[in-house]
Parts: sequence; C-alpha cells; structure tokens
Amino acid sequence: MAPDPFSTASQLAAAVRARQASASEAVELYLERIKKYNAALNAICTLDAEGARKRAREADAALARGELWGPLHGVPMTIKDALETAGLRTTGGHPPLADYVPARDASAVARLRAAGAILLGKTNVPPLSADFRADNPIFGRTNHPWDPDRTPGGSSGGAAAAVAAGLCAFDVGSDLAGSVRIPAHYCGLFALKPTERRVPNSGHIPEPPGLPRAVRHMNVLGPLARSVEDLELVLRAVMGSDDAEWDVPPVPWMPAPERPLAGARIAWSAAFGGIPVTRDTRQAIARLAGELARAGCRVEERNPAGFDFDSAWETWGAVAIAERAATAPERVAERVAALVASLGADVPVARGSAMGARATIADYMVFLERRDALIGALERFFDHWDAFLCPVSVGPAVGHVPFGTPIDVDGKPVPYFLAGTAYCSPFNLTGSPAVVLPLARSAEGLPIGAQLVGRRWSEPALLALASRITRLSGPFQPPPAFRDA
Repeated sequence: MAPDPFSTASQLAAAVRARQASASEAVELYLERIKKYNAALNAICTLDAEGARKRAREADAALARGELWGPLHGVPMTIKDALETAGLRTTGGHPPLADYVPARDASAVARLRAAGAILLGKTNVPPLSADFRADNPIFGRTNHPWDPDRTPGGSSGGAAAAVAAGLCAFDVGSDLAGSVRIPAHYCGLFALKPTERRVPNSGHIPEPPGLPRAVRHMNVLGPLARSVEDLELVLRAVMGSDDAEWDVPPVPWMPAPERPLAGARIAWSAAFGGIPVTRDTRQAIARLAGELARAGCRVEERNPAGFDFDSAWETWGAVAIAERAATAPERVAERVAALVASLGADVPVARGSAMGARATIADYMVFLERRDALIGALERFFDHWDAFLCPVSVGPAVGHVPFGTPIDVDGKPVPYFLAGTAYCSPFNLTGSPAVVLPLARSAEGLPIGAQLVGRRWSEPALLALASRITRLSGPFQPPPAFRDA
C-alpha cells in the first residue's frame, strides 16, 4: 500500500511497522513531492536525497531482521536549518555559515535519528532565526503553501511550509518568541512549544558556533506536525536530560488520567494589553469557546489574574536582549535601534529591549527576578484553570513585506514586531507549554490557529486536552494546491 503524503507521522510509523509501507517507499514519496513542489515553495534549503535513501534501505533491512529502531522507525523528517546536523550543511540563514557542516548532531536531531526517523533535509529560516518570516541572503524567501504571495511565518517558516505541503512527515523548530507557533498557525498545522528545558537546546544556532551559549532562557525546541498525537510522539523522542546541557532536568513523563472533555476548565481571551486581532481571529476563538461550553466545559472569557502583560513584554525584551548582547553586542544594538524606531521607545517590549542592551549583571538579575514573579502569577492562575485559550498572532499570514513594516489588522496598523509575537512571547518568558491547533479559515481562505497554554511541565495533560478539543476544532487540512489529483 503506497503511503499517503498527508498521513500523520504516527500513522506512517504504524504502517512501516506493520509492513504496509516501507521506509524506502515513504522516502521516495516525499522526494518526488519535493522535486515537484519545492521550487515554488523554497521550504527545503538543503536536501540529502542519497543520505535519506541509504538510511531508508537500512531501516527496511533492520525491520526485515526483526529490529525496530524506535517509535519513528522509517518516518521521513526535515529539520529547521538552525539545528546542527552531522555531515549536512547547517547555515542558520547566516551568510558567514553558508558552508558550515557540523561534525555532530544537535541533541534533538540525534535522538530523532535514534528513534528511527530519517532526515530528508533542512528547512529555511531568517538569519539567525531573528524574524517571523523565513527569508535570508543565502536561500531567499519561503512562500506560503496556501498563498505564495504571503510568508509561512518564522522563524521555523520553511518547516511549516514543508509539513503543510506534504514534503515530510514532521519537522522540529525552535521558539524564542513564537518561532514554532506562528508558522504552525499561519500554515494550518499542529505545533508544541514545550515547557522551557523540557528539550535540550544543544546544537541550536541562535549565535554562531564557537561562541558561548548566550541564550540561556526562554528558547525551546518543539515539533510541527499534522496531529496532536504526533506532537507527543516527537516530544517524547527528544525530551530529557542531556550531557551537553546539564540544566535540562530529568523530568519524567507522567501520563494524564483519562478524562472526558466535559468538566474541563478553560479560560479564554482574544485581547492582550490592547493589541488588536482580526475580526476573523476573535470570532474563531469565541466560536470554539462557545462549542466547549456546550460540550460541558467550564468556560470563561478572562485574562490571567495578576499577570501584567505589559510587564511580561518588557521583561521578555530585557532578558532576550541582555543574553544576546553578551556575545553579539553590535548586531543586537542594530536590531534594538530598529525595534525602538518601529515601535516607539515607550512600548513595553522596546523599552525592555533597550534596557537589556545596556544591562549590567545586576540589571540582569533584576530581570530574572521579575520573570520569576510573572511565572508565579501565571502558575497560580492554573490552580483554577486547566488551560488558557488565546490567539497565536494578530491575524492570518501576512504578505512578503520588508522587516519592520506595520501590519494591517482590519484597517488598523499594528507595529511589525507586536503583530508577530505579542501573543506568543509572554509564554516564552514564563516557560509555559503551548499547543497550537488549526481552527478556522479567514475571509481570504487562510488558516487561523489557536493557542492552548498550560501549567509548566503539564504537557501530558495539556496534549490530552488538546486532542479532545480537536473533535470540535477539526483535523489538519492540506493546502488545495498541494493535493495531488
């Protein structure tokens, strides 16, 4: 039986184990689709066809001997070009790294290979993952699979475009301010930003290799896929303590008890701190909230009590910039100047970023203490609520606009950075897990997703709840232009 390019990774892994499809057939299927569709998308920037074919043959031979490498045996994947891959070019979208070939895999990549996944290639990013578009001087821009005149998001934009268009079974990206969640929302996918330090960051390139690891907080690696089940499958393959990153704790996976959707406690909001969302976005989230209430959930429209979003945005900017400025002060100074110019000096994230750019060690300790207080406020909120439902971004995918261009939200211009990240970065600051679910279509027919946020370390329960909610919100839908007749 020929595999379906839009199968979930879980379905494909089961088919390979049952000998209903071979790893080689799956790899050839995706390589054919890459050949057919990638030129228009520019999602996959480095392809390793021969390496994938060789590994698929080895996977099939191992299965014939009765050997199962792991839960992803024979499943083809791509990996964001910010994660190191042994023997395969990893650029981070940064011209000085255009020919960089790592000697070892990022820890997450090594674990996926050990679980049996087969690497097809790398997916496109902005330079050093510092934008919510996938566009860089080495490979150019990636196009949206629903509308080529729009961006698939960023920084894991190539990843989202590849998974949505059926060029691979799943991808793993990184998320410091929505870089996994925004592309998933734009492209109609499922995604997970795990709890901070659930997955090791070792081998990730927010700064060029050889520099000290400066990004110590808020960045997380997470999967983009076509089902909630795939999110759990991939997360469990990559999570856990790591001898290259000792601050990743050995937190066990505690399966959530079986619970019906009825009785779940869900707070929701489509308005943080005056940042508007499109009418379609608010209506889609309000509609889901109504359906959850009719299904027997306790549902209330409210923001987390005691959680100051202005303070969260300011503190996110201060921590993120203070850490990056430690190894790349000139590049950070340029970016902060552009951010302040586009937002105005009094906008919280710009104010925090300016504070971070000139921070002393004592200042940095204050920023982290403010962060702890905000984490505590959100955790106390989850004493009373199982999840918080909210937008991922201010609206659906935006056009291929220059960096810093204000984004139109139903006729109102919203500053570029806020339009992309305002609904994501607070939960990077708190380290909270967040699942993205595809939810609706905009008036233009573009995907709209929703974000389901939970208590730190609650991924088993949060994913179980997200899976139950998908019975109301619906499954992944392939982009029409990529469904083969």
